[in-house]
Amino acid sequence: MYTSQKQHTQVNIDYIPAELHENKIWEIQYYVLNPFTEKLERKRNRVKPLKSITLRRQLAKQMIVKINARLAKGWNPFLERKGLKELTKLYEVFEIYLKNISIEYKDGNKSLDTYKTYNSRIKNLKIWLEENRLQDLYCYKFDYELIDSFLDYLRYDKEVSARTRDNYMTFITTLSLWMMSKKYLAHNPCEGFKKINKKTEASRCVFPQGIREQVLEFWKEHNINYFVLCMTCYYCLVRRTELTKIRVRDLNLNKQTLFVEAENAKNNRTAHVSVPKELVCFLANHVKKAKSTDFIFSADNFKPGTNQLNPNTITNKWSVMRKKIDIDTKYKWYGLKDSGITDLIIKGVNLKSVRDQARHHSIKQTEEYIPRNMKEADINILNSGVSFMD
Repeated sequence: MYTSQKQHTQVNIDYIPAELHENKIWEIQYYVLNPFTEKLERKRNRVKPLKSITLRRQLAKQMIVKINARLAKGWNPFLERKGLKELTKLYEVFEIYLKNISIEYKDGNKSLDTYKTYNSRIKNLKIWLEENRLQDLYCYKFDYELIDSFLDYLRYDKEVSARTRDNYMTFITTLSLWMMSKKYLAHNPCEGFKKINKKTEASRCVFPQGIREQVLEFWKEHNINYFVLCMTCYYCLVRRTELTKIRVRDLNLNKQTLFVEAENAKNNRTAHVSVPKELVCFLANHVKKAKSTDFIFSADNFKPGTNQLNPNTITNKWSVMRKKIDIDTKYKWYGLKDSGITDLIIKGVNLKSVRDQARHHSIKQTEEYIPRNMKEADINILNSGVSFMD
């Protein structure tokens, strides 16, 4: 159960009804739950003096009826200074946000992966809120302390990786900025959060020759379609999810190009990647009986077909192979793309061409794949003639 010094519980509009106190100063007194202290606190309204006590009591009665009616409908004087939209229930805002994301996905402005990820993030956040009885939270309670507790829960209770925790933090920041833009929040509750993952580079493992031979022999014998899939990743540097979305019509064997639509690409950019001659014959044979509308790699055993392949099936198949031929788990399916990039660099292909084939956002990203033994000293520094004793 989540607890804190400032407990995040539902803002129950609990109250003690108003009543008249005829003292030296006539007051209507009532108690209301202060959501900031979470205690019942007294509120007072004066009854203006009138010459007739009867009329003054009638006025007080009218005031009491109005106050109690407002209290019964959920009115809370402590929240009057809050922006109206800050008093929206957090779950209602989640639904609005996901509806907007759904529309953007249908219009092609968001990828399927983004759509699924955002839904999953909010689903898990709601599970945690419900476990802590926070499902009736108002937006203004969606603050730093609550988010910090949720991130700690993910990292230290659920024991997710530091990278996953950081991904949730990034998503919640995106959500919070959207809520600010729509006036559901007055400020960004994520200010001050930092990433905790210290692994700045993705772990890359270029396949040595022996491993490559084992992989090729296995798939040529057990599933030639999966073999072609692997070779397309290696030669065309196309990502796993992208491969599940590409259709036969996107392949031009005469021009030796493969078209990747923006809506199917991770970077949301349209591109034509080159298909080297070493791959052309395999792809030509793979799609020779396929329709132009078929997926090149479908759910039908990786053959061309009408049913879209689940990206997880690709990596699951790879894991099965890895166990059967007994190779190290560090050799992941993604290593095919990493190996393809590194091999192009080793062969002397200029970095701009490699960048375009891999669809990197910059040359700097491509340079990260240069093997250490290929990096040379700067000739200008070596011949500078600088001396400590001069």
